[in-house]
Amino acid sequence: MACSWRYSRRVNSLPKVLFTLNVPREHLSPLDGVAELLLPNRHEWNALPKADLFSLLRDCEAFISQGEVRANAELLDAAPRLRMVANAAMGVDNLDLEELTRRGIQATNTPDAFAESTADLTLGLILSVTRRIAEGDRFIRTGEWGKLGMQPLRWEGSLVGGKTLGIIGYGRIAKLVEKRATAFGLNVIHTRQRNDDHPQCRSFKELLAESDLVVALVPLTDSTRHMIDAKALAAMKPGAVFINVARGKVMDEAAVVEALRSGQLAGAGFDVFEEEPVVHSALFEMDQVVMTPHLGGATEEERQIGRREAAEEVARFLRGEPVRNPVNEPKR
Repeated sequence: MACSWRYSRRVNSLPKVLFTLNVPREHLSPLDGVAELLLPNRHEWNALPKADLFSLLRDCEAFISQGEVRANAELLDAAPRLRMVANAAMGVDNLDLEELTRRGIQATNTPDAFAESTADLTLGLILSVTRRIAEGDRFIRTGEWGKLGMQPLRWEGSLVGGKTLGIIGYGRIAKLVEKRATAFGLNVIHTRQRNDDHPQCRSFKELLAESDLVVALVPLTDSTRHMIDAKALAAMKPGAVFINVARGKVMDEAAVVEALRSGQLAGAGFDVFEEEPVVHSALFEMDQVVMTPHLGGATEEERQIGRREAAEEVARFLRGEPVRNPVNEPKR
């Protein structure tokens, strides 16, 4: 069934801008008086059906998504008037930047909007893995606890206080994770693009060897793709814990599975996967693994901030002003 749509206003002289999910209109208030805003009148969580998306993009000069829409050649062919794509998200994996640039289409993201949320989730995954929180929740839901009674030795996890947390990358999210982790008594070390004399800075190799817990917090680039591979995993301490809240392709998922099977990794937490939303089937059977469906930035507060920032970028662009967070340099 085709979805219906609601319009913020019908002013034919204003450029049309599509937001691809049903969100409160006030989250996009920077577009008031600047654009004719199209919002879906559907309350489903899934992305828009392709046919509906392509049909509406035909007359749009810009669209905003939360990273669920792939801006590739097929989509751009269906949107001949498109001049801008704004991600209300940190990542740009869904944007074919080369194709957008070639066609003269500006692309932006919101790099700082979701840092606090992602840092919170990172600590949540660390605690859930080390204290077996998700595993314990699943056990209670089976009804087995009521049948078997207390089993004190069964649920021993490990303290995080006194352990070493190695953060791969040292951007804003990493700094917020460091602040939270320090409060839990963790010793935090990290890598940087350029090694310096900071006492907590390590080379990638040194960090892997020293850390009890390793967290990936780097963008996906040619140099970071599969940086957590079999070699890197073998360089970690036996029994280390690996957490990935960066991008799925930063890790070789099959190699991580083997490290979990062998015990080289004692546990892992993932908010991202190599071929989302497909997950390596072996992970479903591993109690020492905690998985979340790419919800790092998914808090009401920061989603609203991200939508507003994306709307502000579109408004600037439509007024002929420079955007603040460009991720490409389109030909004019």
